[in-house]
Amino acid sequence: MWMPRLLRFVLTVAFVLLAGRFSIVHAADQQDFAWVSTQGTRFVDASGEPVVLKGCNVGNWFLLEMWMLAIEHGQFADQYEFEKNLADRFGEDEKDRLMDVYRANWVTPRDFEVMRSFGFNVIRLPFNYRLIEVKGEPGVLNVEGVKWLDRAVEMAEDAGMHVILDMHGVPGGQSVDHPTGRVEQNKLWDDPAYGTRTAQLWKQLAEHYKDRASIAGYDVINEPYADFQTDIRPRLREIFVEIYEAIREVDDRHVVFAPSALWGGHGFYGNPHENGWSNVAFTEHHYPGLFGDTPTLARHGEFTREGLAAKQEELDALQAPLFVGEWNPVFERLGGGDLMRHYFDRYAERGWAATMWSYKILHREGGVIDDNWYMVSNAEPLPGLDFETASNDEIEAYFRWFGEMDYVIDEPMRHALTRPDAVVMEFPEPEPPLVEAPHDDVVPGWTATDIGEPISGGQHVGDDGTLTVYGGGRDIWAEQDEFRLLWQDVEGDFVFEATLHGVKYTNAFAKAGLMARADLSPGAPHVLVHMFPERGVALGWREQAGASTNQVETPQGEWPVHLRLTRRGDTFRASYSTDGQRWEALGVPVTDAAVGRRCKVGLAVLSHDEHRLTVAEFSDVRLQGSEPPR
Repeated sequence: MWMPRLLRFVLTVAFVLLAGRFSIVHAADQQDFAWVSTQGTRFVDASGEPVVLKGCNVGNWFLLEMWMLAIEHGQFADQYEFEKNLADRFGEDEKDRLMDVYRANWVTPRDFEVMRSFGFNVIRLPFNYRLIEVKGEPGVLNVEGVKWLDRAVEMAEDAGMHVILDMHGVPGGQSVDHPTGRVEQNKLWDDPAYGTRTAQLWKQLAEHYKDRASIAGYDVINEPYADFQTDIRPRLREIFVEIYEAIREVDDRHVVFAPSALWGGHGFYGNPHENGWSNVAFTEHHYPGLFGDTPTLARHGEFTREGLAAKQEELDALQAPLFVGEWNPVFERLGGGDLMRHYFDRYAERGWAATMWSYKILHREGGVIDDNWYMVSNAEPLPGLDFETASNDEIEAYFRWFGEMDYVIDEPMRHALTRPDAVVMEFPEPEPPLVEAPHDDVVPGWTATDIGEPISGGQHVGDDGTLTVYGGGRDIWAEQDEFRLLWQDVEGDFVFEATLHGVKYTNAFAKAGLMARADLSPGAPHVLVHMFPERGVALGWREQAGASTNQVETPQGEWPVHLRLTRRGDTFRASYSTDGQRWEALGVPVTDAAVGRRCKVGLAVLSHDEHRLTVAEFSDVRLQGSEPPR
């Protein structure tokens, strides 16, 4: 039975006003929550006792992602297009009212009861800056929008849970991806006004929440990944400093989380204490087995054993704790809830905070599905609602249904996370590290050199013409390199091509590819097109001897990959192909690398591990008109 529209409007307004009233009531009860702060590499309470924050993201509430609503990206690419459709059809005011109905029903107090039943004590609360900024007034806080955050904080408090506020979409957009709320924006990095606007909003939020002990911290920029190729770390540090300083003008108690870029860790921030920063922690997202990675138990075992240990070394050096803001092993066949528990336990052992993605999603079929991203989902199939043709009343009824729909709960996960005895995962025994190259063949016309001081590498020419290179070394990065290079002297222009069939995973940043290098010194200028084991293909270059390395990256994850590096005059171009026919340019031409007209051109391989070798297999190696290795 449908309520008259006026009555529906009155009830919606009443709910919003009631949410504001709750803010005042609950603010007086903060003694029930321990203030969370940082101490070395741990989170602690006011008495210095360790605090382990374990929880989930409450996604798709204050920033919508179409896949979580079981809407294809082809219909609406993002929240911006979704809301524009409603505004075009029903008007801006009615769109706003419908979105308030959505927010009032996507998550209600019963959802916090479910979250708490998983043993969780914290939520990460993603929100779109558009919710909390006055339309047409950049940097001005929208009090009415903030009341929705207040309501979420109050429900969390009632459930005894902390909250980490997460600006999931920032002014201008921090990447080209849809979790920013609008695709293809990515303006944060080039226009300083957007960084300042983000800082202004955070300052006002911090003023609003400065006395709220239930707030565990401010996650100031979600996934600052730009175009997924450009190294924005220097600019990211500048923007973070601006945000941090704005927050500290009004709030010196809450933890501020410094985000990682797509690669390279957190070292570019420097030691927070040496920077004069207080209560700063780092945050990053872990998705091993997904997005081009290998979904195997061996991969998860390796990541939780070696990947987390490597991250701990970085944190020990920087003297700050870590918040794993998003992660999910997803695949039921790899252990499901047991693997989830394994991750939570490994994070907790290190004192890290962790919130899995995500609490709730919808899927068309309803019921239990494998390889899921949810704690709860719809128990019954979704009605076939088309937002481009459905009536206002139908859309409102659908939104209201979210607050009362029957749930299917991931019971195996809940059991695994709350059982008193530890879950023991059995991972495949790791292969012994390769510390000595099994071959060191002479390759006619080519010279093999270990650049820097890695463990000695080698190479092998197979009967089928494949060329296997064994390489160690810490990296081709920063100002000093360590790797193995199989090279020729080349004068002038060249075309260098090879097919790369794989790089053995010794580290996410192991590399293999094609290089032109000024000389064999560790800090020499160079241009390199290469593949990571699971992350994609990248172009790196050093402009001058001893200078820092530049890099662009794209998440191409298929094997084999065909690589090409060309030189014409002083211009280098890199490209790649998955079939050897259709080539994609990588990055922009490099014109400023002081490589020299006579240079070393060859195959570069490194393990990103000073104690072991990686293995890279090449075929169809062609350098100008030279014969292939045999």
